[in-house]
Amino acid sequence: MDIVVAGTGGLAREFTSFFVDGSERIRILGYSSTNHVEHEQFKLPGQLFKGEISPSRVGTNNIVIAIGDPVVKQKIYEQLKPLGFKFPSLIHPSSVVSDRVVLEPGVVISPNCVISPNVTLKSFSYINFCCGIGHDAVIGNFVQINPGSQLGGFSSIGDETLIGSGTTILQGVNVGEKATVASGSVVFARVKDRAIVMGNPAKRMRALEK
Repeated sequence: MDIVVAGTGGLAREFTSFFVDGSERIRILGYSSTNHVEHEQFKLPGQLFKGEISPSRVGTNNIVIAIGDPVVKQKIYEQLKPLGFKFPSLIHPSSVVSDRVVLEPGVVISPNCVISPNVTLKSFSYINFCCGIGHDAVIGNFVQINPGSQLGGFSSIGDETLIGSGTTILQGVNVGEKATVASGSVVFARVKDRAIVMGNPAKRMRALEK
């Protein structure tokens, strides 16, 4: 599959390292970004496409949005969708994903993840490496789950929420929309929309909220 990657930051470079294995299963034709320094510095494959792009210009209609900020990711999607791009869902072969998982467009599941039965991964949820998601969980649109996080069964994550690395979310706990859960947190109770929580047990940090 030929694809273009939106972004050249850390998440895009991780994606490149994980999914381009020389087998031609996935071939990156280039990157859409205004940051030419990162493209050159990290010797990313393919071309750097600056400014406006289109499927005809980049040579494929498949694009992966590898940007960690959920809000920015959604804005990029809204710019790209009318141009005729498609957003494939990609699962790294080292991950274990139940055949009873609902997978919407644009989902990325990185290496060494385990996704249990009856999980719903909504559009553009990005599951980074070594994460576990328990049965019947629901992950919202444009959610970013960072490495090593573990989500219990029947938990739910609202749209555009960021889950920091090494987070544990207990069974049945709801995390609201546009929330941020700091790295290493242990979440025992509901997190409200737009809240920032951190710690063990996770507590709301109102002073950090905008």
